[in-house]
Amino acid sequence: MQLRLWSVFAFAAFLAPFDAVAVEEEVQPQKLLPGTTIAYLHVEPMARLIEHPLFNTVKSSDAFKRIWRSPEVMKMRGGITLFEFALGDKLESLVKNLTVGGVCFAVDKETQGAVVLASTESSEWAEEYLNKLVALARSDAKGKSLPDPIKEASYRGVRGYEFQNAIVARIGLVLMVTNKKELAKSIIDRHVDAMQDSLLGNPLYVASVSAEAGVASSEPKMSMASGFIDLDAMRSAGVAKELLDNRQQDFGAELILGGLLVTLQNAGSAQGTLHLGEQGVQLALSVPFDSAWTQAKHSFFVGKDAKGSAPAAPKVAGLLASVSAYRDLSELWNRAGDLFDEKVNDQLAQADNTLTTLFSGKDFGTDILGAIEPQVQIVAMEQEFSEGAVPAIQLPSFGLIATLKDPEMRRELKRTFQSFIGFLNVAGAMEGQPQLDLDSEMVDGLQIYTASYLQESDRKYENGLPIQFNFAPTLGFDGNQVYVSSTAALVKKIVAAKGAVVKNDPASSVVATNALPAGNATTNTFAKMDVSLLSKVLELNRKQLVSQNMMEKGHSKEEAEKEIDVLMSVLKLVSNASLSLEFGDSACLRFGLQVNP
Repeated sequence: MQLRLWSVFAFAAFLAPFDAVAVEEEVQPQKLLPGTTIAYLHVEPMARLIEHPLFNTVKSSDAFKRIWRSPEVMKMRGGITLFEFALGDKLESLVKNLTVGGVCFAVDKETQGAVVLASTESSEWAEEYLNKLVALARSDAKGKSLPDPIKEASYRGVRGYEFQNAIVARIGLVLMVTNKKELAKSIIDRHVDAMQDSLLGNPLYVASVSAEAGVASSEPKMSMASGFIDLDAMRSAGVAKELLDNRQQDFGAELILGGLLVTLQNAGSAQGTLHLGEQGVQLALSVPFDSAWTQAKHSFFVGKDAKGSAPAAPKVAGLLASVSAYRDLSELWNRAGDLFDEKVNDQLAQADNTLTTLFSGKDFGTDILGAIEPQVQIVAMEQEFSEGAVPAIQLPSFGLIATLKDPEMRRELKRTFQSFIGFLNVAGAMEGQPQLDLDSEMVDGLQIYTASYLQESDRKYENGLPIQFNFAPTLGFDGNQVYVSSTAALVKKIVAAKGAVVKNDPASSVVATNALPAGNATTNTFAKMDVSLLSKVLELNRKQLVSQNMMEKGHSKEEAEKEIDVLMSVLKLVSNASLSLEFGDSACLRFGLQVNP
């Protein structure tokens, strides 16, 4: 019961309004934490969040109100009421007093323990609140005819309570919860003896505070949380071996995160800050960066001297998502032996043999991928279907945009595309799948080769067209630009909008807080998604989502529909999302969400 009540308490802290009160300056949590802290997170008082315009925007939205009235949340609200009754106070008041000075979470290297320190309203309130929690736990155990679950002990005048693996104590106005007795004792020692070897002397903590203080922005913002991780200590302790390993076991992970992974393998620490703006939220993570770390094996990701920049994203109406990045695909393919483990390299060798055959003996890594400039883009767009040609499952169209180094490669790509369509027809015919019809056209200098699925005249599509009818494989050429797309309509729209671009600058992301700047940074990757359009696409496929939910989770139709309703309501809270990765004096990853007004 205790764990359930704590879950209710934590959830409701983000939802219930309350007022800020003054902080009693008695104990500074940073002075209690040991200097050997290797991970630290400070969360500001929840009153600051509740009073922020962004929270009010979310809370007043129709989507939030639907979530608040959903059966799952109604059950949670019932638990909150029981919790309030048991402690004899409203949750708003409890949360207000518990988080007046914020909450700190830390991990200590020396004791290998974790601790949470909550700065409360006053010593008197903290003592009273702790006594109520202890009494509640004992009353619950007594009602179930169970032995006393609480053990009490004192250390240097501080009384502590042990429940299962947690140790809880009040140190002045601070409530402490930790999983290690040694860590609890060291924190009490610092309080009693005013010891100096605290977090305040940790260089990583000092650097993280200085970085946050140096952030400037023209947009009204608020830092809601900030912290750091000692990566050197994590590596020496053998933590996150797969993440920090020199050889990857996943080609996709290296393609998407390779530059970040090698940076994490070399950097001594990482810092992060969560900012709230007027209309959105941004999480910024920063890691010290040296371009020398990437030049031996990972220049494919960042370019020479880490100056490889992402191309400008196309500005097209109805664009669902876009990813622009610098990736030298040829170098990645040819350096696979140094980057991946034996299993991945065996798979790549098989793929290389097949692709070399498909491209008439040309080496795939050197001749084919080597003919493409490193700046690439992937785009997705809402798809419009003509009457009578609507698939049962409606997918967005998507495609790859790249620049050819040698225009002569157009012929080779055309031939390969035609061979590929022929292969699909042969394989599809053997399985009774619809056939593709090849076509080509020239539109204002744009050469398009496309293939569309044919509807069988003697067949009735009572449940809608098969999923294949979402696709019309397309290869397009516009000067040195090459387009590989799932539909011809996508290529035409992008080319028609050529010249109208949006700058891939972090300041153009949904929350322009410029937190943790990367110096003279180059934007290596930029991605953006229109979440409103994503919600629309999912709504079109609601029937299929419900069916899938029933199959995978064993839900009834009513249960599945309710779960999908909650998902759709959550998505409707967000307007769009963005991500940017920059390399400069530091590697900085920013993720932002903009809420619907």
